[in-house]
Formats: sequence, structure tokens, C-alpha cells
Amino acid sequence: MTIGEELRNARRARGITIEHIANVTKISPSVLRALEADDLAKLPGWVFTRGFLKSFAREVGLDPDRTVATFLIQITPPQEPDEAPARTSRDVGELHDIVELEEHSTDLGQMIAVAIIVIAAVVYLGVHNPPAPAHASSSPPAVVVPLEQPVATAGFSTPPTPVASESPDLTVDLTASGPCWIHATSDGEPRVQRLMNAGDRETVTARVAVSLRVGDPAALTFAVNGAAGRPLGEAGRPVTVNITPQNYRDYLAR
Repeated sequence: MTIGEELRNARRARGITIEHIANVTKISPSVLRALEADDLAKLPGWVFTRGFLKSFAREVGLDPDRTVATFLIQITPPQEPDEAPARTSRDVGELHDIVELEEHSTDLGQMIAVAIIVIAAVVYLGVHNPPAPAHASSSPPAVVVPLEQPVATAGFSTPPTPVASESPDLTVDLTASGPCWIHATSDGEPRVQRLMNAGDRETVTARVAVSLRVGDPAALTFAVNGAAGRPLGEAGRPVTVNITPQNYRDYLAR
């Protein structure tokens, strides 16, 4: 018996309707029906699907953790030796990517953000910590010397300003027009991870990057540094965006 069948049988045994569960859990009836039908193509990313499964299971008297574990086994078929991993639908590939995002915060956008922070810190420390005199007991690493040599050769009186300090702060204002799951990070640190309902607002600020994972782009509007943003995608199709001081104009309304 599949997880969808278990959920449906448990719901019917309790005499509960899909609409009742949707009202209690604030989960769309179409998503609840997709869970009962094991229809992966109509489910959002794993971050949201896992939460939906737990809420659904709890309402119909099933064990939430066992339901999630069984669902994972159900959608991930065993891999035969010397064969590439099988995929049951378009979303299975996305599933593993999102698991990585939630458990280890290593999705591509966050990795880029962390890399930028590290590079900026290295440049800043190199510029603001010049080599000690030759007679000092401890001398700076040789790698710092090239930073001083071009300055002296080119005749500049001051070292270049670090790239990160030239970038303005980012302020991203989020407003929900309907139920919408949001996962937002600021400079690689989690800031928002919740279901926003109509009228809810959140503000995320950053120096380097704001990464957004949006469950229903049609139910979310946003502004960057006070300027209205453009639509991020189609209704019901989760999307991930990485907004930086260098590219934020690409996300503004035309």
C-alpha cells in the first residue's frame, strides 16, 4: 500500500473530508489530493512536501515521521549495479537538491554567497593588515607581498577598496497575497522559513546576497531596495532565486 493510499484510507476511516483538512492545516486541497494520489508531478519541492505530509498524517492519526520515511522509500527506487539512478518523475531530481538545501544549506545560491563572503574577507584582511617591518619577530605570509608591490609600482597612495564594501545593502520586502511557503537566507544564514498567508509580510536584509525559495511565486510580491520586483514564476511551480547588489536590477519590474 502506498503512502497516498494510507492517507486516504485513514482520512475516510475518520470521516474527514479533504476540505476539512485543508481548512485546519492551511494546505491547498489540490496538494492534499496529489498526496493521496501519489502524484509527484503536482507536488512542490521536498521542503514543502515533507511539511505537508507530516501535517496530513497528524490530522488523520498516522505517525508523521514514519509517513515521511516511507514516502522517501516509495519515491526512490533501488539502484541496480552499473546503472544510473532511476527517477520516477521530474520532481525526484529536485527532491534531492532540496534535501541538501534544508539539511546542510549547500544549494548553489548559498555556496556562492558563502564563497563571496570568504573572498571579501580575505581581500579586506590583506589590504588592512600591511606587512610588518623586516626585523619583526614574525613576518606576514609571502602571499601578502604582491598586494603591496603593485601599489608601490603604480604609484597609488592608498590600497584598493574591497569589492564587498562598495556594494550597497540589500533590503528585500516580501508580501503574500495567498498561502505561500518561503525559505529565505541572508548572506548564507537562514532568516525566514514558514508558510506565509495573505497579508503577511517579511523583510530580509543582506550585504552580499539574499536567497529565496518560493513555493508559489504567484502568491508572492516583493520589492528590492524599495523598487517593485517582477513576477518570479508561474503559480504552483517552486522557484529559487539569488539576489545580489550586482544583479538585483534583473529582478525589478520593467
